[in-house]
Amino acid sequence: MKGRRANPGFLLPLVMVLFLGGLRGSAQSGGAQIRGAFDRGMAEFRAGNYSSAAVLFADAETASPGATDALLYQAKSLVHLQDFAGAERALRGYVASHPDSSDALYMLGFVLNRQNRPAESLVSYTKAAAITRPAADDLKIVGLDYVLLDDYADAIKWLERAVALDRHNKDAWYYLGRAYYTKSRLIEARKAFLTVLDLDPRDAKAENNLGLIFESSAQPEAAIEAYRNAIGWQEQSPHPSEQPYVNLGNVLMELGRTTEAVEPLTKAAVLAPDNAFCRLKLGIAYLRARQLDGAQRELEKATQLEPDNAAAHYQLGKLYKAIHALDRAKAEFDRTAELQSRAASSTSEPENH
Repeated sequence: MKGRRANPGFLLPLVMVLFLGGLRGSAQSGGAQIRGAFDRGMAEFRAGNYSSAAVLFADAETASPGATDALLYQAKSLVHLQDFAGAERALRGYVASHPDSSDALYMLGFVLNRQNRPAESLVSYTKAAAITRPAADDLKIVGLDYVLLDDYADAIKWLERAVALDRHNKDAWYYLGRAYYTKSRLIEARKAFLTVLDLDPRDAKAENNLGLIFESSAQPEAAIEAYRNAIGWQEQSPHPSEQPYVNLGNVLMELGRTTEAVEPLTKAAVLAPDNAFCRLKLGIAYLRARQLDGAQRELEKATQLEPDNAAAHYQLGKLYKAIHALDRAKAEFDRTAELQSRAASSTSEPENH
């Protein structure tokens, strides 16, 4: 296991129901008839009432510590509620009295991954795998642990094993494509995203990533088509992503179609108001279009969101120069130079071993 610094930015949001749906069944201790709070908790859990189920399972555990699987099902309820810290506490309590429960250990690995603790997650998965052979979804999370550790060689290895075990695991194919793309293995990345689209012909994330591959391959018109497809396919989603909008706007700007780029970039900033990259790109579009008030608003916001973003400070300096705020422009250009110098120094320093 490699103790590298975690990189939370990679990681796109996981579909928890796929993980939970694959959990292995767990028999009640001693096969005794379950009554009281545990019974009511199970009824609430099956009905999807996870908040009340979690409370009832906690009551059942308090009433009879270790006598039922209450802590395990409390953790499952809390995972549904995205309370990963609470789920971890319940699972550690359960594992203390059930050290050979692969169910609990696999779920603990998942919960630790979701808390951006990949090294600990890998420890839990290793213990679970020594008890019960991992499923494709388990290997997928192992791969994502290595992504968080910035170890893409191992990430690719485990994600490849996940798709070999289950050729229909759409999420594993998607994350494998992302790992390939990050390592500039564009042919393999394209195949992975096309496999996702074979499994789900209107998967907006995969189509958006195909657009990135087309851009990297100097095929801007194909990229534009892919981004527009992704935008259309996610139109009815309750949580549309800003990514295809900002990618479309960016490639349009690269082609000199700045006026056309403003609309998708504006939509991206609306969907992700705290995303500095979206604000930066919209600010650049406004600056190029000579819409200076809009440019100032967006570029100032970008530097507020990411104070160490050299590109944002540089573009803000250009904006201040355009409106003849020369002292402010100089301050931004000085800040840009400082950040660039700091970045150059950090990359040139030898690593300590």
